[in-house]
Amino acid sequence: MNIKRLESRAQSISTQSWFNYLLLILITGLGAGFRFFKLGQWSFWIDEIFTINHALRHYGNLQLALENIPPATNWVPTSVILTAQALNLFAVSEWSARLASAVIGTLSIPVLYFPLKKIFGNQVTLIALLLLAVSPWHIEWSQTARFYTGLMLFYTLALIFYFYGLERDRPLYILIFMFLFYLATSERLFAVFLVPVVLGYLLLLKILPFERPPGFRARNLLLTLLPIAAAVSIEVLSLIKDGTSRFLGGFDWFFLYRLDDPFRLLSFIGFEVGVPLMCFSIFCGIYLVYKRSRAGLLLIVSAVVPIVLLLALNPFIFTKTRYIFMTLPSWIILGAVGIREILNETKSHGKILAVGLLFVFLADAAGSDLLYYQVNNGNRLDWKGAFSLVREQSQAGDELVTWFPEWEGYYWDQEILLWQDLDPEFVVSSGKRFWFILDDETQWGNTRMKSWMEENAELIKVLYLRRENDTYLKIYLYDPVSQIHTNGPPQES
Repeated sequence: MNIKRLESRAQSISTQSWFNYLLLILITGLGAGFRFFKLGQWSFWIDEIFTINHALRHYGNLQLALENIPPATNWVPTSVILTAQALNLFAVSEWSARLASAVIGTLSIPVLYFPLKKIFGNQVTLIALLLLAVSPWHIEWSQTARFYTGLMLFYTLALIFYFYGLERDRPLYILIFMFLFYLATSERLFAVFLVPVVLGYLLLLKILPFERPPGFRARNLLLTLLPIAAAVSIEVLSLIKDGTSRFLGGFDWFFLYRLDDPFRLLSFIGFEVGVPLMCFSIFCGIYLVYKRSRAGLLLIVSAVVPIVLLLALNPFIFTKTRYIFMTLPSWIILGAVGIREILNETKSHGKILAVGLLFVFLADAAGSDLLYYQVNNGNRLDWKGAFSLVREQSQAGDELVTWFPEWEGYYWDQEILLWQDLDPEFVVSSGKRFWFILDDETQWGNTRMKSWMEENAELIKVLYLRRENDTYLKIYLYDPVSQIHTNGPPQES
């Protein structure tokens, strides 16, 4: 009797709007704490340097930002524009460069609450936002000076408004979807994964025994195809006019490096999302499709289709898990819906199992968060520490070699020699000491030099990350004076 009375009272409190807003504030505060904790402590990742250079070059102050809207390619990268203003206001530092990402990542929680609540209700939405607040993947990109949190937010909002447009037969919502899709693609063209998601959803509504939404009619379908037709027309005209691609300029780079193992990539994606959550969410998606839930159908399509396409592209172009980061909310919402369904389908004491399942997901995220903050240097290689070590131990006249010249002016004040352009003959003939700072990927950009270095230089330090793959930064020193077993540069065959 007492248990039933407590359940009734708890249910009564949970229906109060003030209580739900209190929970939202607490979850947002938790998310902000994770995203701002040690924000400026981690070393820059090389791609963050690219963001800083791009931001200062094109949007270094507000007047310059306005003059560059729209820029030559008609993109308006909101996150880059905001990053430029933070750098201009606070000067360049790890903290200021990441401020925009952290703010967008934090605000994503309350911003997503209101539209998601209208589709899934308070319970599912609050569970989903709690999982998002502690998500290691989302925390990592919220603490990185890149565009991913902005991309995820605009992409997710675009998906939600498209769903609203069909469900309520409101063309205005579909126009808002187009605008949000534009902002998402302005962040990065990875947002084009939304196109096959939407088309796949429409196709499945057509062929599966689902009740079609009121907005599933010719007018709205033509509106959906309008931005696709416009983009194709612009691309074709650009190719005809001057032989250049309007949207895919520089895309050739993706064909230079590739990781031809789709199964390995899939395992990495599972690691990022959270294997327990991802597995549970797949079954939740199947369950919702079986229940003829249109929202569930859209969620499983938006979660799975980009991953399938990325795996299909994997043998041919350079791919990374981060390219489908924007699918994270779909996986999380599916998991939250599954927890809600278990709560609804079980009686009294059985609800403890659903709460326990939520704690499994939270504990899995907490373990990864602990590694992120305490062991893994924010899940990035410690370039700052590596350059500091070389600076402390180097002598006058020493040369430093690494792959990226962009480190000059940030962690190194002198000229950097490029690893990809170096040969053993030059190193030996110079008579100088050479420091090498190389990561697990770029060291393979010069295999001849790599073999010679490993045989003739001293390994000073290895900085490992405890990640799903073998990730490290190695520091070597070649000292011609102290060489005892030097074979000299390898001879050409």
